Amino acid sequence: MSVALASAVVAMTGAGAVAAERTVTAAGPCTYAHLSVQPKVVLSVPYRTLAATVTTDCQDFEYFTNTWDSWVGVAGGAVQGTVIFTTSASTVTRGIDEYPQVPDTARLGVWTWTPQRTLPPLALADLNTVRMDVRLGSASYVAARRSGATVTVSTRSYRYWTSTHAFGPWGRATGVIEWRTTGTTAWHGLKNVYADDLGRYSYRYTVSAVREYRVRMFDQSYVWGFPSAAPARA
Repeated sequence: MSVALASAVVAMTGAGAVAAERTVTAAGPCTYAHLSVQPKVVLSVPYRTLAATVTTDCQDFEYFTNTWDSWVGVAGGAVQGTVIFTTSASTVTRGIDEYPQVPDTARLGVWTWTPQRTLPPLALADLNTVRMDVRLGSASYVAARRSGATVTVSTRSYRYWTSTHAFGPWGRATGVIEWRTTGTTAWHGLKNVYADDLGRYSYRYTVSAVREYRVRMFDQSYVWGFPSAAPARA
């Protein structure tokens, strides 16, 4: 029995059963298998299920036992997970062993997905290497108030904490307050933000025109920064 290969979702799981070689049953090329993963992963919950795909030019095969192409995700010198593109010998269909999942206890930073195993006619060199940057999520808020020609812009910043599995103040975060003219889309830098231990920052200046304001927090080594969702007007 043969199966048509197309883009398929892959799974992060442990090693499976021992695989035997696969036998070509139809003419056609079989020169590569390429894994695609999200380049940027934001962790803001205890567990995230990720999408990934494998593309290949391999056409038809007969499988006599479980077979796969696999990659391992390595960060900090340690294996964080395994992606397996597999066919079950019992059903002779391609499917998902387990969807990729990243817990908030996993190693943060860049995961490098490296070929681990394949079967003839492919060799490890026919599988690709791909990177995925895993960091914690954040959220920021801005408020603005006017008194005559003086405007005060206040910001609050939060980040996800793995110790509590919840959002809390993002102390010592950095970013920038930006403004734009109402009805326009272009943002302009106004003042750099250096949050206190509770993630707070305030800036006061003189301006006669009514403007919209937002705060855009910068990325840190293990935290993704984002702009505030809703602008303030004053």
